[in-house]
Amino acid sequence: MHTNGYRRLVIRSVTDSWQLPLPAAQSGHLLLSDRFPQADAQLSRYRDYLGHEFDQVTIDCREQLHVDAIAALSGTVVAGGQLQLLTGSTESPMLRRLRSNWAEPTAPAPPLPRLPTPEQQQLSQHLRDTKTTHLLLADRGRGKSHTLGQAVARQLQQHPQQRLLVTAPRKANAKVLLQSAPAAQFVAWDKLLAEQKGDALLVIDEAAGIPLWATQRLCQLYRPWLLATTINGYEGCGKGFAVHFTDWAQQQFAAVRFHRLDTPIRWPAGDPLEHWLEQALLLTPAPPTLTHITSRQTVHASSLPDDALHQAFELLLQAHYQSSPNDLALLLNDPHQFLTLEYQDNRVVGVTWSALEGPLPEPIRDAIVTGKRRPKGNLLPQAIGYFLQQRWALSHKWCRVVRIAVADAYRRQGIASQLLQRVKQWATQQQCQFIGTSFGFSQALGAFWQYNDFHAVRTSTALDRVSARHQHIMACCLHEPVEQWSALLEYGAAERDWVLHKRLQPLTDNTVVAAIEQGFRQGYLPRASAEFALNVR
Repeated sequence: MHTNGYRRLVIRSVTDSWQLPLPAAQSGHLLLSDRFPQADAQLSRYRDYLGHEFDQVTIDCREQLHVDAIAALSGTVVAGGQLQLLTGSTESPMLRRLRSNWAEPTAPAPPLPRLPTPEQQQLSQHLRDTKTTHLLLADRGRGKSHTLGQAVARQLQQHPQQRLLVTAPRKANAKVLLQSAPAAQFVAWDKLLAEQKGDALLVIDEAAGIPLWATQRLCQLYRPWLLATTINGYEGCGKGFAVHFTDWAQQQFAAVRFHRLDTPIRWPAGDPLEHWLEQALLLTPAPPTLTHITSRQTVHASSLPDDALHQAFELLLQAHYQSSPNDLALLLNDPHQFLTLEYQDNRVVGVTWSALEGPLPEPIRDAIVTGKRRPKGNLLPQAIGYFLQQRWALSHKWCRVVRIAVADAYRRQGIASQLLQRVKQWATQQQCQFIGTSFGFSQALGAFWQYNDFHAVRTSTALDRVSARHQHIMACCLHEPVEQWSALLEYGAAERDWVLHKRLQPLTDNTVVAAIEQGFRQGYLPRASAEFALNVR
C-alpha cells in the first residue's frame, strides 16, 4: 500500500469462505469475521483495534452488517489504504445505502500536512492553562489524541510531583495518547469513581464513550483539565455528548474552553472514504429545510425521503448521546421499527421511534419465563414475562416507544405528547394490545409519561450502568384490559414507590407478587429481581 493518497472502499459479494480475498498475514492488515476461523478476531472485538493503524481492513459482513465496527475501523485505515467489506447474496436497505454513497475521485490526492499542523500548535499553547477545563471535539484522524498526549507529557515533565490521571472508556481508546506520554498513569474510569482520591489533574479521552453521569461525577471528584471526544462517534454520539456536557460544564465550572481540530492528518483532505462514511451514516449536518413534506403517518425509515430521514436521525443523535450508527441500520433493515415525524417551518421538529414487539412463539414462552431463553428484541413482553413472571404478556402484540426527540426551539409546545397520541392511534390500527416504554427514571420523565396515561409496570432495583438511574417500564392498555392487568398496575405502582421512595405497602393478595415469589423459589429469578415481592409478603 502507498503511504500517501486517497483511501479506497471495496464492497465484495461472497457466498463461500473459499472466495474470501484474504490479505497476506502482515501487521498492517486486519481481518474481522464471525465465520472465518483464520480471522484476527470476531466483529464484536472491533474495539480492541481502536488506536491502531492499518493499510488494509477487511470486515466480513455476511453474518451481520455491524455498522458500528465499520464506522470505527474505517478510522484506522491510513492514507493510501483500503477498507474492504465482504457481503453475502442478500441485500438490505442499509447495504444499498453503503453501496450507493461510494464515489471514487479521479483527481490526485493532495499531500498530507506537515506536523504539527498550525491547528495543533495553537491548541498546544492553549492547553498550557491547567486552571481551565478544555473540551476538544474532533473527527477521527485529526491528531486529537496525539496532541493531548504531548500536552500531558509536557505537564508531567514540567511538574513531576503533580498527580495526573488519564482515563477513557477502555485503555485501547487512549493508546495513542499514552504512546505520546508514556509516563502518564492510566486508571479505568469506574476505578476512579470508586477511589475518589481528588486533587489530581484529570484527562479523559473519548469521553462520549463513558456514561454522561460518570463523566460529570469524575469532573466533580477530580480537577478536570482535558476532555476529548470524537464528534461522529460509533458508540456514543459525540455531538449529543457535546450538547449535554457543554450545558452542564458551563454551569459547573468558572473556566471552560472549547476547541476543534478540523485538518485530517492520517489521510488527505477530501478523502473519499471519510466522505462516504459521513454521507452513508448521516453524520454530516442535515439540510436545514425539506424539499417537500411527506405525510404525518407512522412509516418505516426506508420509505422516507433522504432529507427527512437525515433530519429525524440528527434529532435522535443529539437528544440521545448513546446513539450509534447501528441504530440507523436497525431503523432501515428491521421491518418492525417505525418513525413518526412532526413538521413545522418546512423541517422535522419532532420524531418518535417505535417498535412492534410480540407475540412470542408459543414453543419458547416457557423457556423465556424460566430464564432459559432471551431471544433478541421484544424488550417489553420479555421483561414482563420474565422479571414479573407474567406469561400472558408473551402472547400479546406490543408497541414500544423506543425514543422521542423534539428540537430545542420547539420544546414545551406539546409536540411530544401529540406524537405519542398519533403513535397510540397507529398502534391500535396495528392490532397492538398494549403500548409501553422503558427508560432511566427521573421525576420529569415519569411525569411526562404519566401525563400521557402511561402507568408504572416495573422498576429495577439495580441502577442502569449508562444512565445511573433505575430502569423503569411504563405502559397503557389500548383495548379491553386482560384479566391480569389491574394486578400488574397495582404491583408496578407499589414497586416504584418502594424502589424510588422507600415506601413499602403490603400486597398480600396480588397475583404478580405470588408469581414472582414462586419464580424465585424455583430458581428462575435472582433475589435482586424478586426483592420487592419477597418484602411485601
